[in-house]
Amino acid sequence: MQAPDSELVRAIAAGTREARAAEAELCRRFAPRIRLYGLRHLRDEDRARDLVQSVLLAVLQAARAGRIADPERVDRFMLGTSRNVAQRMRDGTSANAGDGPLATIPADVDDKPERADLAALVRCVSRLDDRSRQVVMLSFNEERPSDEIATRLAISTANVRVVRHRAIAALRRCLDGHKEADA
Repeated sequence: MQAPDSELVRAIAAGTREARAAEAELCRRFAPRIRLYGLRHLRDEDRARDLVQSVLLAVLQAARAGRIADPERVDRFMLGTSRNVAQRMRDGTSANAGDGPLATIPADVDDKPERADLAALVRCVSRLDDRSRQVVMLSFNEERPSDEIATRLAISTANVRVVRHRAIAALRRCLDGHKEADA
């Protein structure tokens, strides 16, 4: 019988002599999932492999430092780290050439998130069409899942994701315009 993921995380955090074996097992279990996530979101085998290394390194560093608050949900921590690292890779903020992906992992993910001007954000949200505004508010204010939003608005789940993606892009453009006007 295999040890649960949470026990592996606890062994890594405790630094016991089983920590090395626990790290190897955690990597063995999650590497294929992270790779598939990378293939789906980065659409490149090499970048997916880079994602695997970066995410596993970040998660192991967090586990060793005891920064995984709920070891029972290490899978969610792994997914969140995968999202953050993949986003940085897509945005080109990770140095892929020369340094390698391992040199670009911060010690704390999202240590100090960027603050947006609240008044500008409210103005930008008010400029969205009704459906986009509803999707954004249900997604981020009420933290509703896509399927629930789809049912509530009588649209498909795929359409919810498209509307949300376009609304976020519109908000980003609007907020960037406000930053430039303030400068």
